[in-house]
Amino acid sequence: MPQGHVERRRGRRAEVQGPLSIRRLDQRAAGAVQEEVTGNISLAGAYFETEQGNAYRVNDVVLASVSIPETQTRQFPFTRLAGRSRVVRVSELSPQGSTDRKRYGIALEFGEDLTALTAIPRIG
Repeated sequence: MPQGHVERRRGRRAEVQGPLSIRRLDQRAAGAVQEEVTGNISLAGAYFETEQGNAYRVNDVVLASVSIPETQTRQFPFTRLAGRSRVVRVSELSPQGSTDRKRYGIALEFGEDLTALTAIPRIG
C-alpha cells in the first residue's frame, strides 16, 4: 500500500473478472443497461473500468448484478451478487498504449439489499 494511503474498503477484495450488468435508476438514463466486466469485488462493492466514465457520477444509484464465472468461484464464495448500489468513485485512468480513448475506474458500493447467491452442489 502506498505511503500515506488510507484504506477505506469495508471488505476484502477478490480479483474476479465477472460480467457486470448495471441498470440506471435516475432520470438521465432510466432503464438503460450497461454491460461491463469487474476488476475486483467484495461483499461491500465492485470496481470496473470503462470508456463510458461520463455516464457515471458520484452518488448515482444503480441496480448492479455481478455473475461470478465458475472458474473463479474459489476466489469468491458466491455465484451472483445483485442489488442497489451507489457510485462512490469515478477516476480518469492514465492512458495505456497508443489508444487515445479515455478510460475511467468506477467504484460501486453495494446497498443493504444486496442478494448473494450460492451454487447448490449437485448430488449424484
